[in-house]
Amino acid sequence: MTLCDLCESQLGRPGHVPPHPRLVMSATLRTASGHNAFVYRCGDCGQTLLLASHDGDTPDRWTRLDADGWN
Repeated sequence: MTLCDLCESQLGRPGHVPPHPRLVMSATLRTASGHNAFVYRCGDCGQTLLLASHDGDTPDRWTRLDADGWN
């Protein structure tokens, strides 16, 4: 499944950038470091994006969630 243009433009952006209009929050996860990660699913392309910090100390970033973990 490929990313739509809106999801593609969301990737790598900082967490203070709001989700595009077709992203719907689907879950809140707890990372191994004890911080929250927010899972969003796109109503257009069906991809799953993650809003989280990789280590808990850096700002949240929009990333693609894949079957093997984070990209």
